[in-house]
Amino acid sequence: EQKEFETIEDDIASLEEKIAKLEEDILKNARDFVKLSELTKEKEEAECLLEEKIERYIYLSELNEKILAQ
Repeated sequence: EQKEFETIEDDIASLEEKIAKLEEDILKNARDFVKLSELTKEKEEAECLLEEKIERYIYLSELNEKILAQ
């Protein structure tokens, strides 16, 4: 968990960058239904993963605070 805590902020930043890039690609491919569908699905998956990482980050942060408080 300590190792994960040390890298999770980078993971979150990477996912946020990926989502921003996907949003740009979605706008560029607005007329290509097949590509738009693929990009939208990929973006939804990235957003779900980001939400999971943020929840995990909150848990690890709270755990870290408890450890430091002891």
